[in-house]
Amino acid sequence: MIPRDRRLLSPVGDGGSAPLSGDPTTSGAAASSGDAARPVDPVATAQHALTLLPGMEAVLGSIFRDVERAERRVDIETYIYRDDMLGRSFGDMMGRAAARGVRTRLLYDPLGSQETDTPFFEDLRRRGVEVRAYRPMAVALGEGGLLPRDHSRVIVIDEAAYTGGAAWGDEWLPQRRGGEGWHDVCMRVDGPCVADFAFLFEQRWREADGEPGRLLDYATGRKYPDLELIADTPDDNARVYARHREAIQRAKERVWIENAYFFPPAGMLKDLVDAARRGVDVQIILPGETDLPIIKRAARAEYAAWIDRGFKLHEYHRAVLHAKFALVDRDWCTIGTFNANPSSLSAVNEVNLFVFDPAFVARVADLFARDRAASRPITRGALAARPLLDKGVDWLAHGALSLLDKLIKTSPD
Repeated sequence: MIPRDRRLLSPVGDGGSAPLSGDPTTSGAAASSGDAARPVDPVATAQHALTLLPGMEAVLGSIFRDVERAERRVDIETYIYRDDMLGRSFGDMMGRAAARGVRTRLLYDPLGSQETDTPFFEDLRRRGVEVRAYRPMAVALGEGGLLPRDHSRVIVIDEAAYTGGAAWGDEWLPQRRGGEGWHDVCMRVDGPCVADFAFLFEQRWREADGEPGRLLDYATGRKYPDLELIADTPDDNARVYARHREAIQRAKERVWIENAYFFPPAGMLKDLVDAARRGVDVQIILPGETDLPIIKRAARAEYAAWIDRGFKLHEYHRAVLHAKFALVDRDWCTIGTFNANPSSLSAVNEVNLFVFDPAFVARVADLFARDRAASRPITRGALAARPLLDKGVDWLAHGALSLLDKLIKTSPD
């Protein structure tokens, strides 16, 4: 157990270890999987500057630096915020920002953050941080149910925005800094779409306290030629899911997916099978270690069938995998919070940024290749050699998640 008074000595370097990489001018694919970053500039697209943050050294370094420099606003929306070393250290930083006059807000989900006691958030409020729980019990039940939960990650710091899979707990803190060293991927955005991130944060901030009116999706559509921001709630539109399917359906060369909780709904699975059948290179990086064994087991029950249908499967073994990104051909990629499984469609808000710039897609492809090199290929022989009881438990998990898939009607029309 971590002592309550323990903090990171410094968010960007403690004098006894290398600084956290991730400054917007020093982050890039080389920082993946715990390696030191080499200088890589953001990718300049038609209207934005996009920085790939391919590991938690890069993610934390960039976010912490931006918060330390913030002058107007620090807005954090997250599913998980823990009272641990990372959570308290970042809380200190938010408190310092509030003390110098920066409007600082934290929106957290009370289910994802259930291990964090109320006094922790009250302390942040006393230090000037505005804190809201997203649809707490009284609000949620008053609106008819506990769902949806807010799985989104939206961060706005002055004129920069972030999204990706990371959250605020020691699971994401690198091991050499006392954490669990989970592998995750985020991105930083500069440019006009930051205003859309800010609008989205305000929308969820209002929804948190049960403001009258239904929960809303948000999408920039064709507003920008180089990217699209989509945030959705679990309804019939399933916009983030739909964008994934559209891209897979038109794929000609490759579909590469890295997803920590991959158990594709029936419609997406059909699209992937069809893509492989027409010669598209379908590759999936899956978790070797996971915090949700039921999803890994459900997927593993189908691994042999997926291999037979032309998928190339890899298990990431360097750390617990929590990344959620994908790329299609050379002009489409996405980074965000979407877990490619039925639960993501039925229970939670998600947010993904879709990028159409070939140079940025190439960066993401390099990251995928790097993570693949830290993975082991999944073979039919290894699957067949597993104990019979283990296979049986996989199929029980498969049955449960498949039933959920049918109940929420994610199969193709």
